[in-house]
Amino acid sequence: MFDNKAQSALEYLMTYGWALIVIAIVIGVLIFVTGSATGGVTCQSQSTNMVLKESSVSAANGVGITLMNATGGDITAIAASSTAFGGTAVIKTGSPLVVGTAAVKNTTFTVTGLTVAAGNLSNGKIDVNYTTAGGLPATAVINCSGTVA
Repeated sequence: MFDNKAQSALEYLMTYGWALIVIAIVIGVLIFVTGSATGGVTCQSQSTNMVLKESSVSAANGVGITLMNATGGDITAIAASSTAFGGTAVIKTGSPLVVGTAAVKNTTFTVTGLTVAAGNLSNGKIDVNYTTAGGLPATAVINCSGTVA
């Protein structure tokens, strides 16, 4: 009497257990394929005083990053440079920032004009140099890595 119930339970577990394993594998493969197919580049700021608000990196449009001045005061003498990206960095923004001159606290500004070739990017580094409200020179470092399309 116990043999029939045990056998039925074991067959039930084996049938549905294998089905659940196959479903989990398929879902895992789909997540991996859709997550890595688009590639993309991620950028991170190494500075707490310059908050990275947005970044875009593509071979067609070049490199663009938008930073927010979170220093607690106005900053001046903004300049950007990069040895990993080609081109000349250009700083753009709307009011009240005068291009490359002054950024009021919590104002965003954009660095553009840098170019990049398609392929793998392992160490894209952008240095944004500025002068704090107290007159001290400082640098915000933005690191980018990923696959450039």
